[in-house]
Amino acid sequence: MRTYPLGIGREGWGSPVANTKIIAKTPRPTWTPPASVRAEHAKEGEILPAVVPAGPDNPLGPFKFTLGLPGYLIHGSNMKFGIGTRTSHGCFRMYNDDVLELSEVLPVGTPVRIIDEPYKFGVAGGKLYLEAHTPLDAEGDPASGDKHAAVVNALINRKDLSGHVTVNWDTVRDVIGGEDGLPVEIGVPEGGPVQAGNP
Repeated sequence: MRTYPLGIGREGWGSPVANTKIIAKTPRPTWTPPASVRAEHAKEGEILPAVVPAGPDNPLGPFKFTLGLPGYLIHGSNMKFGIGTRTSHGCFRMYNDDVLELSEVLPVGTPVRIIDEPYKFGVAGGKLYLEAHTPLDAEGDPASGDKHAAVVNALINRKDLSGHVTVNWDTVRDVIGGEDGLPVEIGVPEGGPVQAGNP
């Protein structure tokens, strides 16, 4: 299992939720800023060139994956501060070392599923992990008690966890409270039906 931090679209420039795939891989990409981005920068007194060449000043970093969604990329970045936050114009920013690592293992045609799920479970090495993010929709952000209930219900309803799961509920509470986007081991599947026990 590999996990990488991403920068995603900021408010008004949201990243899409969709199923797509990688349609091209480009090392040392140039950047052609869209007219909307050039206009935004011009309002702030910064005139962008029509094309930014590859190199340290290029916002796409050393590598880009072109997605089957027109206008959207997974790419490196010359601005590390934006990784893990909502700062992009909709693309998915990665640390340069991470995007280069992925470039070695992901071929053109790799499916990409873009989701908006604040709480994600995964199983690796026989252990159960939980990853929690701050919900993108602040108005729909439930109270902390509701978040805990949402995670418990999501775990109970997982069809792919075929066995009984011993869960550390103190760790679950910490992960939900932290919302730092890092996968944390919360339990061990053991066999039998999935049960939440007594949180």
